[in-house]
Amino acid sequence: MRSLLIVTGLLFLAVPWLRAQDVLETKSGSTYQGKVTSSDGKDVEITTDDGATMKIPFAQLTPESQYRVKLTTTPEDGKAILDLADWCVENKLYKEARAQFRKAMKIAPDMDEEIKTRLAKARTVAANEVLSRAKGLPANQAQEKRYLLSMLVKELPLEDASKEAARLLADETTQRKQDALKPGTAPASSSAPEGGASSAPVRASGEPYSDKTRELFQPVIEDYHEMLDDTQEGLAKGGSEGIDEFEKAIKAGDKLRSSLDKLRSKGANDAEVTEALSLADAKLEEAIVDARINLADVYLLRTADTKAAEVIRVGMSQYPKNAQLRQAMDRVTSAASDGDYGWVVRR
Repeated sequence: MRSLLIVTGLLFLAVPWLRAQDVLETKSGSTYQGKVTSSDGKDVEITTDDGATMKIPFAQLTPESQYRVKLTTTPEDGKAILDLADWCVENKLYKEARAQFRKAMKIAPDMDEEIKTRLAKARTVAANEVLSRAKGLPANQAQEKRYLLSMLVKELPLEDASKEAARLLADETTQRKQDALKPGTAPASSSAPEGGASSAPVRASGEPYSDKTRELFQPVIEDYHEMLDDTQEGLAKGGSEGIDEFEKAIKAGDKLRSSLDKLRSKGANDAEVTEALSLADAKLEEAIVDARINLADVYLLRTADTKAAEVIRVGMSQYPKNAQLRQAMDRVTSAASDGDYGWVVRR
């Protein structure tokens, strides 16, 4: 809902103070709808739809609402626009910051060198912040962590933070391969020795899987390993080669889905096989979703939103309840509607 309100509000920002309606949201969750009549940097005055006039402390507004108010008071000159871009970076509004840098390039070509300098600094600050955010996520948010790290690698590949993100992703791929028949999806600890073997795969009860079950699933595990490697290669290569690798991973995922379906009859009367199938389904869904989101994001960076939407749509037909795919479709739809692609690094 917040994204929808922001997009809707931005349609009216071309003519300051002449909008028919504004929607402002506070950090506590309150929403005010009406017409903003003034702002002095400390308070924002708004006349609500029922005719009441009230003042809202600027500091109480969400960063998105603060940005929309600032847009109305920022003069059309290069320095002011660059200052607004820097403010956006400080408040983690990277998409909005990029828009202001682009605007500065258009209206102040004489400031080209300063714009490039400040833009380079902004990209470094953003990359460092996103890396820190990803590293701070708990183990039960491993997929969110991979999303942030992979977006860094794809959108800001020249930053030092992105190189560290690539290393973390590679380490986690190694750990996921080791844990193919082990419940849980926590990434490897940064303090774990490189190349160290993981503990033997175990069931939810803590008991190890039998040799018979591991042998039954070994071909699936090997294909799963290749799929993870393909996704990792896609991130490492980037560009057209990266697209090819993500597509290979998706095809491998479809093959794995068929392989698991063939094993289901064997699990009908075997609790251990049934548990292994459930675990394999969960890990495969996670891997397929990762590959599809990575591929869709690459298409978005190339402004190929139709292809991006199709990649996610097919994924949603396979996993209609997957929250990551729904969020990805929201990003695709938003990018297509406003024609704004790349350097987003946020939900």
